[in-house]
Amino acid sequence: MFTDPNIRATLEADGTLLASIDMPNRSMNVFSSEMMDSLEKLITEIEQNTSIKAVIITSAKASFVAGADLSMVKKFTETAQMASDKELHDLCGRLGRLFLRLEQLSKPTVAALNGLALGGGLELALACHQRVVVDDDRAVLGLPEIKLGLLPGAGGTQRLPRLIDKQVALHMLLTGHPLSPKKALEIGLVDAVANDSNLLQVARRLAHSPIRSCAPWNSKDFHGTDNTPESDNEEQYRSTYEGLGIDEYTYTHYPAYDAIMDCVSKGLPLPIDAGSSWEMDVFVQLIKDKVAANMVRTLFLDRQRAGKQVAGADIDVSGVAFLDNQSHPVLKRQLEKAGFEVVSKNQVKGNETVITFGGTSTEKQIGLKLLTHRPATIGNGEVGIWLSEKSAHGQSMEIFSCGEPVDNRSLHAAMFIAKKIGAVPVFTNGEQPLMPALAETLQDSTQDDNSLAKAAHQVDAYVKQNPQVERDFVDVCCVLSGLFPAWTGGPFKYLANNN
Repeated sequence: MFTDPNIRATLEADGTLLASIDMPNRSMNVFSSEMMDSLEKLITEIEQNTSIKAVIITSAKASFVAGADLSMVKKFTETAQMASDKELHDLCGRLGRLFLRLEQLSKPTVAALNGLALGGGLELALACHQRVVVDDDRAVLGLPEIKLGLLPGAGGTQRLPRLIDKQVALHMLLTGHPLSPKKALEIGLVDAVANDSNLLQVARRLAHSPIRSCAPWNSKDFHGTDNTPESDNEEQYRSTYEGLGIDEYTYTHYPAYDAIMDCVSKGLPLPIDAGSSWEMDVFVQLIKDKVAANMVRTLFLDRQRAGKQVAGADIDVSGVAFLDNQSHPVLKRQLEKAGFEVVSKNQVKGNETVITFGGTSTEKQIGLKLLTHRPATIGNGEVGIWLSEKSAHGQSMEIFSCGEPVDNRSLHAAMFIAKKIGAVPVFTNGEQPLMPALAETLQDSTQDDNSLAKAAHQVDAYVKQNPQVERDFVDVCCVLSGLFPAWTGGPFKYLANNN
């Protein structure tokens, strides 16, 4: 019988093959090269084993499949700089070709979504004939690739608008916003919602009394071109963007928007295999674009590396206090939401360890400074933090230490706070912090080429004076803070692309 390190499969007495995805040593399932090997092996087994009458694909983890593997995306972006279009089509299109084989199986297939299904995870579910999702608001379903400057390249732009209302599909594709299970059922993205305890029971019922045993778009009666946007119709494209609140600056600076519209408008009139091939043609051109490469590196690859800097940060404190009239309402709310007790100066007890903003470190107090103004008032050996507002892409924090030696308790406290509130950090050290000065430079800018170039050179000069600062993490901080637009990838990628 089928054995594999990433997928556990059991053939039940009634001929149902229950395939549970469970990648070892990972908190979530993702699509990697090895995972695609496993899926290909599973599909071949289903095709050849006559004892298999129906298939349920689920996950043994708390989520279904979270998307693409970091190392695989990195390989795609690096290969895109030197490979031919055909080579890229073959490399990047493998998952889409596997999903076509899965969809064309003659045996009913059901995706039992026991948790979130994003990106390639939802595309896998779309390639199954039927879908049931657990009734849990954490089990969101979506195609967030637009947020990385990309498009769903494994059939997402082709199957989603064939399955549900095209305008709703375009909203999902162009915003990247996920749906709750109830909303997914309402729009026809899934066929059923079930409690966790009977998810597989519902999936078995669908497998043996199927609503459909093939994809609806493979039916002779299917009409996929109704209300499809006209290809290369600039006015209709613009109308769609504006209807979704996507402004001109955004859709002109991020080529993924037009790419998605091209996939839908030109792909839907085609059979699914030809439409999927066209989708990959568009994906190949998109991944070769500097904007997509910048966003994937900054918002995905470098962001993950930057976040790991505080992954193990942990200290035992009883609360946080704001002293010396230092105040930061956004930080205060986030600290409270993260479970910190925020107390006043008068409530600080001498026998409890407290993080104090505006105070100095003592035996029981861990001092941090808030870097809200330029120049920052911070003494030698002290540590301060600058916290950005939340942007569409997240939130960043500069952790600045002045001189040597650095107060390690304060440094660890800053790291702990970044971890708890989910802010991605960049570490700086010198006479003055970077981000308050940069924010002042860009405060009234229009983010045109002149203002971005001026700010990028300012950042470059700072890091040359402080070479221990990680350039890639500065890019992450600048984009997450909203100071640099995501299409630039941050100041250093902006300079590299414009020299």
